[in-house]
Amino acid sequence: MLNAQELEGDSTVPIAGLGCRALTRHRDSRGDLTEVYRNEWKLADTHPVQWNIVHSVANTLRGVHLHGRHRDSLTVVDGEMLLGLQDLRPESETSGTALLLTISAARPAMVTIPVGVAHGFYFPEPAMHLYGVDIAFDGSDEFGCRWNDEGLAIEWPCSDPILSGRDQTAGTLTEMVHAAGFSE
Repeated sequence: MLNAQELEGDSTVPIAGLGCRALTRHRDSRGDLTEVYRNEWKLADTHPVQWNIVHSVANTLRGVHLHGRHRDSLTVVDGEMLLGLQDLRPESETSGTALLLTISAARPAMVTIPVGVAHGFYFPEPAMHLYGVDIAFDGSDEFGCRWNDEGLAIEWPCSDPILSGRDQTAGTLTEMVHAAGFSE
């Protein structure tokens, strides 16, 4: 498992196009301020048009999801997230690579997930994360599979997470890849 901050500026990022940027927290006697996004950072050349805040209770797993058109940019503002990823882009030099990445409010980082990279979010403790998408959400670009499909090769540290109704009934990785128009 890697920490997101360890990947910033690293030319050996395990998944092509995955953007990682450490965020700087500025503290004083009143508290702190953390910049989470600037256009000039050009995180994986994405420009979010919609931002969302999500609160999760401990042992929640959101996903695994895949997008065929939009990229996600996310950071954790309270607690910790384990971000599971697998590159499903057949043309990518890192196709098939799986990764479990830690993103923590204690060590803030912005991560950008490219189109065609499956992702799920596990929260071992109560958490809040902020995420942006570069195409406004309409549901037509949302595909999902079972979080524990063996083909994902993501080593989640849980066996019975809290799931949404949609994630409880999600199909296989193969079905998701086919529905999204990707080929294995």
